[in-house]
Amino acid sequence: MNPQVMRWIRAGLIGAALLGSLAVLYLEKPILGLDLRGGVMLLLQADPVEFSKLSPADQAKAIDQIVQTVRFRVNATGLAETTVTQAGADRVWVEIPCPAPPEPCTEPQQVRDLIERRGFLEFKKVLKQGIGASDEVTPSNTTEEVVYDRVGTPYLVPTEPLLTGAAISSARTQPALQGGPYVVILTFTDEGAKHFAQVLTDGTLKGGDLLAIILDGRVESSPRITGPEEQGSIITAARQGWRSIQDGTQISGQPTLDEANNLSIVLRSGNLPVPIQAIFQDEIGPSLGQDSINKGLFATVLAGALVLLFMLFYYRLCGGIANLTLFLNLLMLVAAMMLLNATWTLPGIAGLILTIGMGVDSNVLIFERVREELRSGKTVRAAIDFGYERALLTIIDSHVTTLITALILFTFGTGPIKGFATVLSMGLVINLFTALSGTRLAFEIIKQREPRRLSI
Repeated sequence: MNPQVMRWIRAGLIGAALLGSLAVLYLEKPILGLDLRGGVMLLLQADPVEFSKLSPADQAKAIDQIVQTVRFRVNATGLAETTVTQAGADRVWVEIPCPAPPEPCTEPQQVRDLIERRGFLEFKKVLKQGIGASDEVTPSNTTEEVVYDRVGTPYLVPTEPLLTGAAISSARTQPALQGGPYVVILTFTDEGAKHFAQVLTDGTLKGGDLLAIILDGRVESSPRITGPEEQGSIITAARQGWRSIQDGTQISGQPTLDEANNLSIVLRSGNLPVPIQAIFQDEIGPSLGQDSINKGLFATVLAGALVLLFMLFYYRLCGGIANLTLFLNLLMLVAAMMLLNATWTLPGIAGLILTIGMGVDSNVLIFERVREELRSGKTVRAAIDFGYERALLTIIDSHVTTLITALILFTFGTGPIKGFATVLSMGLVINLFTALSGTRLAFEIIKQREPRRLSI
């Protein structure tokens, strides 16, 4: 291709990259990770015993369902910019950043209470109810079991439920009348409402019976079934058709709005296929995050300044050219991170500093090759052409091998490691572009003037 055309192509690419980067920096805002912003980190693990009973295919489906369920529960609380990702065969990584001030950070225990609930819902007829927590209720055979409410009152119920959570299509929170505890209103699916209507009309549930609503083995509520002789009877409504009872069953007795909201979220999200528990928990305060930002910025500026001074001192004019391309490199990298909504973390800043080193390394390889050619007696024009030609394969090889390592870290790493790998991968690609386009364009302009000496 005509050298003049190639120069215009390189100039167009550099100009477009510069203008595009400036536009992104103006329009977008950086997303800060937990180590810079503060927040809660949890590493969840599926119950080893229950998980090992599943086939490999079912294990993959189970962990995917856990990720989706946990993500739904966290997002349903209104927490913004949360991250829920799979971390290995049986683990899930959760990151919940602190909201913008003056809103307080989320309490870790509050998050765990919401996430770790399995959400297994059952409706069972109460065969016998204890008077209080001190009362004893004993099953008479293997088809019965004892469950307890939040204060320890025992309930004797059948082992087989009348309905499960699969019969519920939605749940919503509503204040109780006369300022009492909050309630959660349940809406049945069509099939669930039909089955509930059947057990109300065939005598399985009669007027005066208690219906235990059990979540994860604990009785959340035990409403009484109203008989045909009472006003607003649910049995009378069921006899009029299953749609009459589809929306209106409630779980009462939730003492706070947060507990009622969490319960409705758990019910809407569905049950977890296997129990999960947090095996790692960490909390970073927003003040510590700001301190990390300050130290990270200081390290980046210090590293950049030292590199710029070294390049100017050792390579003179060519070092100044390298510094300009390094500036373009950093500008493009920050813009690319913001454009892709990638998260900045402390390891990510470390990747940024490493990218500065990689960018300088590419220019050093080119400059040293050009110096060798000049020492051998070649003209400036020939030295530049041969220097680039001989350095090209080495630059590509070093970038590709490092990029492969970064991709491996991104694939198998979690949390901060992914942040480091993301910045490093983008930086390597942009480094290659600026080294082969930015500095090359500057040297092409120098070649046009046909100088006798090169400041390198």
